[in-house]
Amino acid sequence: MTEERQPLSDDGFKYALNQINDGFVFENFALRFLPLILGYEFMPVGGVKDKGIDGLNYIYSRAGFEKNIFQLSTETNTEGKIENSLQKLIDNEIPFDSFVYVTNRAVNNKDTVIDKFVDKFKKPIRIFDQGWFVTHANHSDATINCYYTFIDSYLHEFNKPGKSYVISNLAGKSELFVFLRQQLEHHRDDLKIDDLLADTLILFGLEGTDPDKDILKTKEELIVSIKEFVKFDPRILSETIDRRLKALSTKPRRIKFHSAKQGYCLPYETRVEIQNRNLADAQLLETFYEQTSEIIKKYLKEESVAVRDLTKLIDEVIHSIFYQQGLEFSNYILHGKSQQVIEKDLQDIINSVVDSSSVVDKNKEKVKTAMLMAIRDIVYNGTIEQKKYFKSLSNTYMMMFLLQWNPQIATYFEAMASKLVIYVCTSILVPALSEYYLTNENKRHWNLLKGASQAGIRLYISDAIIDELMHHFYMLRNKYETFFRNNEQVYLNSEAETMYIDEIMLRAYFYAKSQGKVFNFEDFLSNFVDPDLKTVKDDLISYLKCEFGIVYFNDESLKIKISEEEQVKLTNRLIENKSQKKAETDSKIILSIYKLREKNNETATSGIFGYKTWWLSKDSTTFKAVTDVFGDKYPVSCYIRPDFLYNYITLAPKKHEVDEMYKEVFPSLLGVNLSFHLPSEVTDFVQERIVEHGTKHPARLTAILARLSEKLKSDPNLRNRKSVKSFWDEEQKRLEESGM
Repeated sequence: MTEERQPLSDDGFKYALNQINDGFVFENFALRFLPLILGYEFMPVGGVKDKGIDGLNYIYSRAGFEKNIFQLSTETNTEGKIENSLQKLIDNEIPFDSFVYVTNRAVNNKDTVIDKFVDKFKKPIRIFDQGWFVTHANHSDATINCYYTFIDSYLHEFNKPGKSYVISNLAGKSELFVFLRQQLEHHRDDLKIDDLLADTLILFGLEGTDPDKDILKTKEELIVSIKEFVKFDPRILSETIDRRLKALSTKPRRIKFHSAKQGYCLPYETRVEIQNRNLADAQLLETFYEQTSEIIKKYLKEESVAVRDLTKLIDEVIHSIFYQQGLEFSNYILHGKSQQVIEKDLQDIINSVVDSSSVVDKNKEKVKTAMLMAIRDIVYNGTIEQKKYFKSLSNTYMMMFLLQWNPQIATYFEAMASKLVIYVCTSILVPALSEYYLTNENKRHWNLLKGASQAGIRLYISDAIIDELMHHFYMLRNKYETFFRNNEQVYLNSEAETMYIDEIMLRAYFYAKSQGKVFNFEDFLSNFVDPDLKTVKDDLISYLKCEFGIVYFNDESLKIKISEEEQVKLTNRLIENKSQKKAETDSKIILSIYKLREKNNETATSGIFGYKTWWLSKDSTTFKAVTDVFGDKYPVSCYIRPDFLYNYITLAPKKHEVDEMYKEVFPSLLGVNLSFHLPSEVTDFVQERIVEHGTKHPARLTAILARLSEKLKSDPNLRNRKSVKSFWDEEQKRLEESGM
């Protein structure tokens, strides 16, 4: 069924165009949109020397009329760009009869600008600006569909707590492909990237400690220090940091732990080592800026311009390079690969930086040319110090990238969250409710649901789920009355007895009572429902909505009809490992998920994010029963892994956090310092995957990324970073190991 496209809103269309800062994205959109209005096709202009280095990137001509030139641009300095492009056409001896400047920016006083350059260059000139695109947006169904295709491919929505948007070419660039491939590789665990970064952060956090001066840091103080200098919350590494503190303070010791003061510090040898390294890095930084400034000044002199704050401009260019094309740039620095990609993007990056700088408008085009020539010279023919500096930043970038601290990756997972529709199983809900009285760091399932909701994921429960949860509360009360009400003191006096109770909600009750947080079982139940359980269904629906944002939908409102024959078949298979009631519930939910995917045409509309509708459950092994019963009919699991949401959505750094961190690290002394711990095999792997991405046809990349995404969400064999373990199960294990 074809989705009906609504006429476009002028304001919405204008807003979307305004967000485009990537020249490739605008080029792709404009080359699809223009022929729909003008009725003819375009071809790249031949004869441009040095791959656009002369400023003639995104230059096209009308097919069959090679002297009709079209320049596509996202730059804000319209007059400077038009003048520069016209002059470059003449300098490159490219004959042209007319010139059309096509931009997503609003151009004021177009007639005045056109008259100015017609007088100077004696050629017909037209400007198709933002207003031109808006005027023609609803020209036909084809133009409307062209816009929606652009939106589906490049505009990514964040849905928390309000809506925000970002334009990003996630499929066309290599970052997302390389990251997803790396996350799915089995040898990832061997590289121990988390350990390497945790060690680096610990050593940084302990700088300045000195046992002779009684300056030490507790684990909590260390975490605060780390957050201060890297500008993000390292909670995804909290377990790793805890483990590495123990490892680093064990022989051969790199840090010391003073048990009497419960504090960590650096030993003398490590302090000396870090001090010497920091001095060497500071010297490297100073030399880099001296040498780089001299080269840029040389090219600025050739253009007869000067820049007041050159160091700031250098910083902004380097920052933008790593922010926008860090993977390809680092790959070139470390392996000599990806040159074509960085050549393509480097000019856009420098243009954007100079446009946003304090350089006076009349000099901006000359400064862009000088900066472009200088940066190319430094990258390809730099001094030993310049190469070492860029290599250090590139190694640091690779480490950050593989840990998900990357703007494109953060964009991907935040945008994915706004699209996900997840039905939550009781295997998640019950443990979450049991964590009500635990400290925040031990509320794993609770934080999973809260974080998912805050990330913009739509969480739902159906009739089958709420009925199962409701009967769980009936069962809890019956068990309590039968086995525990008259024996409470036994469990209150024995931690071991409490932790071996089968039902985690009952364990949670005795834990809360032993801590003096509740008076009796009814008091405990009243946190969630009325203790008499007469209105338990309504109470649970209300509580889950208010606390976690989980919305209840009854079966009728879903407007789907699952096959009774399929449900019977799947139930009969599930009965082999489950009770009759549980098998019926699970089969109904599983088939409902698949029916909802079908109803919403998710195969055709999911894009790079994969399927939108999932079941959040710990019982992912049940998917084997689906395969046994239905074969290849449902090839993609309906289960989403709890640890996927935990690591990639709930605990993952958000884009605004990544943006802040990149400002601190690229470029900086910290960015150089962080580079010392990355093994070469990591960058070798990345290089291989970048090459692999380059071999894929653009039309196939969306489907490939969707399949990688679905595997990362659902493969039960993947265990990346933290798993969502129950505090109660861990306590039971601790007691067993201690012999209790």
